[in-house]
Amino acid sequence: MRLSNFILANLEPILADWVTFARNEVAAAENLDEEALRDHGKLILQKMAADMHRPQGEDERQAKSEGNSSHVSTSRNLPSRSHARQRERQGFDVEQMVSEYRALRATVLRLWSACSRDAHAEDLEDVIRFNEAVDQAVAESLTAFVAEVSKTRDLFLGVLGHDLRGPLSTIKNCAAVLRVDPKNARSVGMVLRSVAQMKALLDDLMEYTGDRFGAELTVNPAPLQLDGFVRDTLDEISAVNPSCLLELKVQGAMQGEWDSRRLHQALSNLVFNALKYGLPGKPIRVALDGSLPGQMVLTVCNEGQPIPADVLPQIFEPLVRARGKGEEEHGDSLAGANLGLGLYVVRHIAMAHGGSVTVTSDVSATCFELRLPRVSGRR
Repeated sequence: MRLSNFILANLEPILADWVTFARNEVAAAENLDEEALRDHGKLILQKMAADMHRPQGEDERQAKSEGNSSHVSTSRNLPSRSHARQRERQGFDVEQMVSEYRALRATVLRLWSACSRDAHAEDLEDVIRFNEAVDQAVAESLTAFVAEVSKTRDLFLGVLGHDLRGPLSTIKNCAAVLRVDPKNARSVGMVLRSVAQMKALLDDLMEYTGDRFGAELTVNPAPLQLDGFVRDTLDEISAVNPSCLLELKVQGAMQGEWDSRRLHQALSNLVFNALKYGLPGKPIRVALDGSLPGQMVLTVCNEGQPIPADVLPQIFEPLVRARGKGEEEHGDSLAGANLGLGLYVVRHIAMAHGGSVTVTSDVSATCFELRLPRVSGRR
């Protein structure tokens, strides 16, 4: 039997060996069920068989050996690429993922040779074509896997750089207050210079990660009384921006389970965004509505120029910013003022909790609405 036909006729035993190898040899596979371990294996084998069925000349063979095949798909959803992204999320490292292909190659050739006693001239061609198909799948998987690792790394660096701006801004403002006393001048000067150096480093970090930001956030929910938590967060923001006016309205039950650290990020980003683009002297209105069953709604509204219609659909994407009137005068004192990452972070925090964030904006007000399930699952 030709090797390509053998693969299609024996998908189940081949995939059974695929699962057995991963379960016995790959530590990251210990807690995965059979469906997760099979992953895209069937689609990968079917694609290999289809490639082997396709006629191939010497020119194409040479192009393949040089990695220049004209038949290689650039689709993100190619089974080998989807498999790589899935394995990265499941905790495999790159060596473990490649080892799956090594085991797959050995399994197919072992089973095929065992069922065929007579060798034919075309068998050598089949083995060559099969090895080419496996090598191509490995190359595609490696490219996707490395891209996914880079995406996760850049998410971490981007969030780190973004969120360090908040406490750095607090240090800077507190130092400015202490500077009023002449006896503190030297020490405060050193603090402010260190702040400036740290800010420069963060700016470099944000510039590096700005166009590479992505991936999901994780949350660790715990019981939380939301109204008290929000009041404490607003008090911290008022300490950094003593001239701002923050109003809080609360109704309904406030108890639930959320990740307080992530919610602090989300609320701070929404309020800082409102301060940045709102009209000076006008209050920022924060509302908590716990009257809906199984759900909590947090709203942050400001008066000011509406978000431009062409920006609104992409407002939660990284590096999307709507310049506000007077931004240059007061924006630099706000956390995350120099890059459009704050709302992107808010969206990912909402999604990680199983919730959502939306925005409405007109001449009367701009309002961001964060909807969260009252009890969020760990992700």
